[in-house]
Amino acid sequence: MSTIRFDAAMSRRVESAYTTPDVVEQRRVVVGALSLQPGERVLDIGSGPGFLACEMASAVGASGSVTGIDPSEHMLALAGERQAPAHVTFRPGNASDLPFADAEFDVVTSTQVYEYVADMPRALAEAHRVLRPGGRALIATWAPIDRRPMMKVGFDSLAEALPQLSPPAKGDLQQPEQCEREMTQGGFRDVAAQAFTASMHVASAEHYLRVLERAGGPIVVLKEKLGPEAWAQARVRILAAVSRRIPEGGADLAAEALLTVGVR
Repeated sequence: MSTIRFDAAMSRRVESAYTTPDVVEQRRVVVGALSLQPGERVLDIGSGPGFLACEMASAVGASGSVTGIDPSEHMLALAGERQAPAHVTFRPGNASDLPFADAEFDVVTSTQVYEYVADMPRALAEAHRVLRPGGRALIATWAPIDRRPMMKVGFDSLAEALPQLSPPAKGDLQQPEQCEREMTQGGFRDVAAQAFTASMHVASAEHYLRVLERAGGPIVVLKEKLGPEAWAQARVRILAAVSRRIPEGGADLAAEALLTVGVR
């Protein structure tokens, strides 16, 4: 699904990204928007370390089920540590070739996955296929970077401090009209996209950089790639660049996402 490949150590580091206030709030909004009912069968595509799947399990109850799929065996191992209830399961799979029968689920959801799939029409067609008639889907994707100061500060600082780096890839499904068009073409009806914004407070430039080192996927990957010595040297330059963007008293930084819902 993603261009990032997660080994065991990387998966453990990236897991922290799922615990930041903005992502926690996004999960709360997603669960609320789904209006899950007891007994429903839910599929979470790209379930990562399993936080969302476990939270949805409470809504559907023991008479329902939540199935999470992820292409990374290491993410699946982390999900297995969640101590999920018996009606939650995790298994290998990817968005473009779902290993399920037609009309097997009442609800399909996916957060920050579909903007990175290689074959968007196929992935949406697969989500449509495994839903029962009348079933509903919710796809959450990131808005453009200019509407995500939480990450823009980091990307701009990286570009300034390490200009030799390639710019981060731009994902698809970053505009409401594109989200609605793609899901409609995928066979969904009553499609609607809405923006959702969450924010977190960073107390200083140093605090911001520590958050990214722990939970900012691209920074985590870069740190791993460079190694301790080269990262220590790069960090000095990156922190100086961040300091020019985070005021001395700290700042509230927002991250906007798009939630697109549709019905089969």
